[in-house]
Amino acid sequence: MAAKVTRSRRSKAGGRPAGLPCACCGIAPGVGGKPLSVTFEQPDVVNEIHPELLDTWGGDPFLAIKSVGFFVRVVLPIKLSDGFAVDFGTWLEVPSEDFRSAWQTWNMPEYKDLVLEGYLANVIAPWPEFPHALVKATVRDLDEVPVVTSSGSGDLMAVMMVEWPHARILAPYAEILRAEPMPSPAEDSGSK
Repeated sequence: MAAKVTRSRRSKAGGRPAGLPCACCGIAPGVGGKPLSVTFEQPDVVNEIHPELLDTWGGDPFLAIKSVGFFVRVVLPIKLSDGFAVDFGTWLEVPSEDFRSAWQTWNMPEYKDLVLEGYLANVIAPWPEFPHALVKATVRDLDEVPVVTSSGSGDLMAVMMVEWPHARILAPYAEILRAEPMPSPAEDSGSK
């Protein structure tokens, strides 16, 4: 996994585990059925640029990288089995005009009408990269970042529409999502 990820919510604050952890993976579903959240701290391209050459403006939820592009924080919701769901806080590479529009309306009433089109800027395990998969993100809640709602890519739409086995999809993020550490095989067999 190239990008650094953390656990958080759709809003701009952190999250917390809740409920009983799953016996097979050790991850607890979100509070009151809310999705778990995994947040990519920056677009993957940042890891490809030598730090001395990296020239940025902004941070989360807006990031401009000189000679590379403009990025806005969005959420990619994924349906999972056994009462789980996960929201991936990812980055959307957008045209400069859309970046400017998002920045100007972010805390204004006009934010409710914001529609962004762009390309996912993180590889989200366990799926492969979706190069050139144009997606649309819209505002569902004024207190949350835009949500990816559609894509011209049939593969990406399938990822968004299918209910996935939670243990398989959450495995790459297990360490940040586990409510309690999984017992080691020695602890599990009762030996100390």
